[in-house]
Amino acid sequence: MRTNHFTRISIFGSLFCFILFFQSCVTTDIEEINFRQKGKIKFWSAKSKEGSKYLEVLRKLEESNTSYSGEFDIRIQNFFPKKDVFSLAGKIFYDKPTGKMQIELTDKLFGISVSKVFSDGQTIRIKTVSVDKIHEQTMDDIVLSDPSTGKQTVVPFPVIYYLLSNRNAELFKPQWTLVQPNDGIVLVRKPGEEWTYYTAENGIRSVEWDSSGKNVKAVTSVQGEVEFPPKTTITRIVSRTDGADQNRIEIKMKKVSRTDKLNQVVFGF
Repeated sequence: MRTNHFTRISIFGSLFCFILFFQSCVTTDIEEINFRQKGKIKFWSAKSKEGSKYLEVLRKLEESNTSYSGEFDIRIQNFFPKKDVFSLAGKIFYDKPTGKMQIELTDKLFGISVSKVFSDGQTIRIKTVSVDKIHEQTMDDIVLSDPSTGKQTVVPFPVIYYLLSNRNAELFKPQWTLVQPNDGIVLVRKPGEEWTYYTAENGIRSVEWDSSGKNVKAVTSVQGEVEFPPKTTITRIVSRTDGADQNRIEIKMKKVSRTDKLNQVVFGF
């Protein structure tokens, strides 16, 4: 995952105005999830006997997962220039053998497809209803932009991708990974950023991302039972400067169909 740059795109751009005009905003706040305090914890190197054994357990958990397709609801809560919440429906397709994932967002009131996001784990391609050209970038953050104010918010798309695909173990490179097996914590320290994974018996419970280069912190947490794919996840993004909320994203799976491999015709614009 490259983090030294990101393309400032507006996935919801003009769609944001379209949704607000035709659809009443959902006023219920998205739950506030907290960043955990690690305190003074002793970590082992991923190359150590303890560390490598624990990471191998996580890898085996990932190997037991399957491809799937599903439907979900997504709510996005913005805090600038004013606090508001809007929602969309979505479809998701994930193919385990190839790592391909495609997300289609749809206006809940009219059933109109407003945006498609595709990723193979290395690149991201995005197509919106208001723009003919397909945007392509490396696997990195996506920036949501409010067209009326220009206010931009960084969304750590990679962490959402890895949680919904459960391909986290490939990020645990020995040269930058530390492990605390007793507390179920995996710490990934890369230049300019830090990822902290909190694990449960069945998989990843939550992930925190701290980027000094982009001056944001984010946490994505599985709500309820840890399973694959998770039924409900909440992502919270805050400023590193003052801890103020920038936005929150809630994804709730409504229906999931698991299979060994998806027909590749489902991917594409």
